[in-house]
Amino acid sequence: MKEGSILIDETDVRDIPQATLHRLVGLVQQEPYLYSGSIIENIRMFDESISREEVIRACEFVGADTIIKKLKDGYETKLSERGSGLSAGERQLISFARIIVFKPKVLILDEASANLDSHTEQLIQNALQVVSQDRTTIVIAHRLSTIMQADRIIVMSHGEIVEQGNHQELLEHDGHYKELYEHSQGNVAV
Repeated sequence: MKEGSILIDETDVRDIPQATLHRLVGLVQQEPYLYSGSIIENIRMFDESISREEVIRACEFVGADTIIKKLKDGYETKLSERGSGLSAGERQLISFARIIVFKPKVLILDEASANLDSHTEQLIQNALQVVSQDRTTIVIAHRLSTIMQADRIIVMSHGEIVEQGNHQELLEHDGHYKELYEHSQGNVAV
């Protein structure tokens, strides 16, 4: 049974043409998809109306610029499909730069910081703060560090919502979230 609706600016998403919806909603997945082509082409998704300068500004904004400049051919470095030769974090930073370039109203991050080392995770956390500004952001994550700054956290267990609130409210609630948080901090009851 299908109930309810999802609205963007008071319009049901079912009433929005697919191409328009793709521009309104940005998705960053755990393993972002990169195309065969240069870094600049991957960020602007082969849309020639987006200038090289816009791409570079977006990369500077999310912290990817210094990494890209270290590559042999910089922004012209050719990538294979899936971005072999780049780390998981570098691929994520490229996907965050895409968000800046395309300016979606809604951003969905699906495990965007999973499987990253702590240094790269910090770069991603900084990029996340930048790309989340002034847009609705839905973060799907197991790492609590990814969601602690959220206005509202929805805690699910076995497919059901068990708690919701901000980080502090959920810690005070002394429930499932607090248990997860303490476990993530190494405070595991023996």
